[in-house]
Amino acid sequence: MRPQQLRTCLAWVVVLMILWGASAPSVHAAESGFRTWSDSKGKSKIKAKFLSLENGVVTLEKEDGTEVEIELKKLGAADQQAARDAAKGDDDNPFKSKESDSFKPKGKAKAKKSKSGAEKPVDESENDEATEIKVNLSAAEQITLATTSEPWKVEIPATEDVAEFKPKTAPLPPKTNFFEGIKGIAVNLTAKKAAVGFAVGEPKPAGTTRLVICDLSTGKSSKPAAGPGQLAPLALHDDGKQVVMRRDEFGFGNQDRLEVWTLKGARAARKVSWNPYDEVQGAPRDVLWAEFLDAETLATSSRAGKVVLWKFPEIEPICTFGLTDGAVPGLSPDRKLIAYCNGSEVGLFDVTKREVIAQQSVSEKMQWPYMAFSPSGKRLACIAFDKILVWETATGKLLRNIPAAGLNIHGAIDFADDGFVLAGGKYLIDLENQLKLWTYEGQEKVCSVGGTTFFATTDGEQKAGALIAARIPHAAATDLLKKALTDPSLFVLRAGTNVKVNVSGIRDVSQRAHVLDAMTKRLQAIGCSAGPAGSIELLAIVDGPKERTVSFFSSGDYKMQEYIAKIQFIYEGQPAWEASSTNVPGVVSLKKGENIGSVLKEREKPDYGFFDRVELPRFLQKPAGGQGPNRSLTLGQSRVGSGGIK
Repeated sequence: MRPQQLRTCLAWVVVLMILWGASAPSVHAAESGFRTWSDSKGKSKIKAKFLSLENGVVTLEKEDGTEVEIELKKLGAADQQAARDAAKGDDDNPFKSKESDSFKPKGKAKAKKSKSGAEKPVDESENDEATEIKVNLSAAEQITLATTSEPWKVEIPATEDVAEFKPKTAPLPPKTNFFEGIKGIAVNLTAKKAAVGFAVGEPKPAGTTRLVICDLSTGKSSKPAAGPGQLAPLALHDDGKQVVMRRDEFGFGNQDRLEVWTLKGARAARKVSWNPYDEVQGAPRDVLWAEFLDAETLATSSRAGKVVLWKFPEIEPICTFGLTDGAVPGLSPDRKLIAYCNGSEVGLFDVTKREVIAQQSVSEKMQWPYMAFSPSGKRLACIAFDKILVWETATGKLLRNIPAAGLNIHGAIDFADDGFVLAGGKYLIDLENQLKLWTYEGQEKVCSVGGTTFFATTDGEQKAGALIAARIPHAAATDLLKKALTDPSLFVLRAGTNVKVNVSGIRDVSQRAHVLDAMTKRLQAIGCSAGPAGSIELLAIVDGPKERTVSFFSSGDYKMQEYIAKIQFIYEGQPAWEASSTNVPGVVSLKKGENIGSVLKEREKPDYGFFDRVELPRFLQKPAGGQGPNRSLTLGQSRVGSGGIK
């Protein structure tokens, strides 16, 4: 071969080698499925192979086996087409999640195969990390709960006919093991759905939470979806899919983190997480209450009594106001008003106007007040440690002040019906007759919404539980109530009872005759008489004076001397009922030439008119414990199970 021909052949060999070297990796990548993917801006690139495309999200696997996700629209045009082409015939179901980085790591949840080739169940606790949001409450509008200058007057909107939608009982899955229990219920009647959460604290230290969505219109439930940690559902979104979950671990400060979950088959997709009260430490950071005001607004309240309205799903604080420690607000049926008690005042906050529209003083300091609206919205109720107070929503008039000595009612209040309050999650109180009517036991969690009470029950590891939708009082309780009202041995006060009136607690001797006459007339109004040999004692008291600081809208703070006028029914040395009033006005109306200071000075005297206008109960049960069947504290009792109320 001539030199020129040899040089030409060698040149072609070099060219072929170069071409082969350049194309060989591409051939290898095509065969292995790996390629370089780029986002639409060209800032992020990754070498990975395609796994799936579903709901606009591409799932890829890197060479080290790590799975990542990216929204299809965030890929470059060529890569979008490559994903569409590769997606043909793909059946996987990846999650969708949002993160600042285009490519997001994804936890694996592949089914593993045993030696026999059968698929083993996936570990449902494996999950993506939720996007953590840092919040700044100082950026929110700070609202002061000052007494309004107008009298308490609120228009109550007509509620929808509850008969149009009667929630159905829905099944719940069996417990997975002995340590699992129901942690919470969140009901949304707009969505006609409820979320029920189960949590396992053992044997896994981190715990596992299962979440079920119950369709209240059909009585059907989703399959449980699992997620890591011990959490409880607090609020269900109007779409019936997004659930606000709260970390629910033992100890103060361990109910602080919120997460938003949605169900994706057997897995819970954790979208975002945040600590609403991250600026404080310990118990004050715990979240005690959360409700959706609409599809775009979430409200929360802390153990320290700080209420925050959030823009959802952005999780941006809109406004905030403070209550007393342990105070839990209540939401009106139309979700337009938040009822609250800050310890010394009770009021209503308009969520649209973002202002207080009604507020007034209460006669005594309220400890750890929990608020609730009746199904019609016409009544407000409050549980404050060991008593139940009921007001008329439209006027603020105090309708009932019912002592609940002997009952452990602190920590929960549900307005089961306009005439009945479920206290402490188990004791049904008849407001009209002020009776401790019924005890419901067996349920793990309970809540009342729209006139329906939902009892969540389990039946061990083998049998399914249920979310019981019931109207209470149920038939047996109603029947017994009718009989009890005609039973002369049940009550220490009823029509015909002779009552001993004691006015020794009135320190102003000149007022004792007036108070005695007033109490005698009030007893006659309920069919009773006053006499020295009464079987029950009615004690009249005036406490004070005691200095108290009061504030009014746009007027600053004032100090005045407070007097508490009080009456108590005493039976065999134990208090059976009480009512009280304060001389501190909830609203001050000024006439021409008057100022707030002078009006308050004029009010610095006992309210003896309270004894003329107070409404006495028509029935009083014996205050001693264990008077009902099986030494129950109520007239009757039932056990709630997966089969209903027995």
